[in-house]
Amino acid sequence: MIDTQGRGAIEISQQVNAFISDDSFQLCHVFVAHTSASLMITGNEDPNLLLDVEDYFQASVVDADPSYRHIGEGDFDMSGHIRSILTGESKTIPIIQGKLGLGKYQGLYLYEHRDGTNTRKLIITLI
Repeated sequence: MIDTQGRGAIEISQQVNAFISDDSFQLCHVFVAHTSASLMITGNEDPNLLLDVEDYFQASVVDADPSYRHIGEGDFDMSGHIRSILTGESKTIPIIQGKLGLGKYQGLYLYEHRDGTNTRKLIITLI
């Protein structure tokens, strides 16, 4: 479980690495069991990268768009679902030497698409 504090991305690489117990695993599959949160792999060397990603989504997937029909949970509800569809709910990453085989400047992120505090469930499968 990961607690979020509103919209934005939280790097979860280290939390996922903590589940990898030994070198016998070859793949890690991570799934977020929600429709308004997602996973992404992106650069972790510059915090401005995440701000630019969020700015892009704010401009491209507008909250409270009057054409949305699914509006029961607030202005951010449908835009959160669209963002989740675009960024995806799962990632499969090779395991190298007992850790996620990410590049030097890559990180695995949980991307929260809703305002407010949320608790997000991750399902991690090691193969």
